[in-house]
This record gives sequence, structure tokens and C-alpha cells, in this order.
Amino acid sequence: MRILITGTPSTGKTTIAKRLAELLKHHHVEVVKVIIEEKLYRGLDEVRDSFIVDIKRARRFFATYLAERCDVILDSHVVEIFPRKLVDKVLVLRAHPLLILKRGVEKGWSPEKCLENAQAELLGVCLSDALQFYGRKKVWQVDCTCRSVDEVVEDVLSILRGERRRRRIDWLAKLERDGKLDLLLKMEKARDLPEDLFKLLSDCR
Repeated sequence: MRILITGTPSTGKTTIAKRLAELLKHHHVEVVKVIIEEKLYRGLDEVRDSFIVDIKRARRFFATYLAERCDVILDSHVVEIFPRKLVDKVLVLRAHPLLILKRGVEKGWSPEKCLENAQAELLGVCLSDALQFYGRKKVWQVDCTCRSVDEVVEDVLSILRGERRRRRIDWLAKLERDGKLDLLLKMEKARDLPEDLFKLLSDCR
């Protein structure tokens, strides 16, 4: 089976993909490393400190790569570089936007990058991209918030076995219920990050 694990940066894609690959005896492909090794990029985005993927070249490369392999776990937040017909299942990892923000800060990323990722998760950008490119039948959401790697992996395995119903994750509604929606919506610049950020996010692990 060819499985794509995608999601906002800091949702835990690589950790989950590696564990799943071990259990299924599939080959784990950390796509960003392939992009760099094969020079499938157009340049560097200095603001986000990331490579700008050359979509056409990457798509041609992975069309050949996946045609020759059946047991693959792809790990990438860029979904449109893989041929639709060569991906069997798309798993979109989700995590509380404030947890995304916290993890980014802990990694030492710039406040702008941390905030951009948190707001992207809030709006479900990766989910929307996956649905638009692959269609609803192939795409599943997995909530990784405050759950162990083993719990998330077991959730993924239940999806692959056809044992789990689809779940809807709506961070906008949750943050609004918790009274924290304005926190993310109003943080538009680095200076808007509150000094007590970690205390504020103490409930997000």
C-alpha cells in the first residue's frame, strides 16, 4: 500500500510515519530529504527557512518512484507532487493550533513561522489541500493532540483495516468554545506573541 501522511508542520508526521513503516514493514520516505537530495526545488524561501519545491519536476520524479514501489509511507506536507492514482490512502494528522504554536516555539522557529503554521492548522489548510487533490474517499483525519505515538498509530491502523468511521475536526469551533479563538486571529506579527505563551499553552502537550 502507498500511504501519504501529511499535515501542518509540528503535527508529528515523521514520528508517526517511521513507526507505521516499522509495523507495516513499508519503506519510509521523508520527502523533504528527497527534494533536497534530488534538487527538486526552485530556491529557498528565506522568510520561512524552507525550500520552494519545483512542483512539475517533483511530480515527474515521484511518478517514476512510486510506479516502482508498492509498500511506501510518504511523509510530506506538500500533497500535489504525488500522482493521485499511485496513492492509496491519505492520512492528515491534526493537532490543536495552540499546540502547533507551542511546538514551533520550542523548536526555535521564528515567531512568524510558528504563527503561520498555527493559523494554517486552525483553518485546516493541509486538509483542504488533500481533499481538493485526492478526493474525500482517500482522505482521513487523525487527531494527534495529547495522544501518545502508539495511540495515534493504532488509530491509523484501524483506518487502514477499515474499522474506523470518519471524524470531523473543527478547531475554529473548539477555540471559540474555549474562548481562545481571538488569541490566534489577532496574532498577526511576532510582537503579538504573549510573554506568558507557555503558561497559556500548559494544557497542550
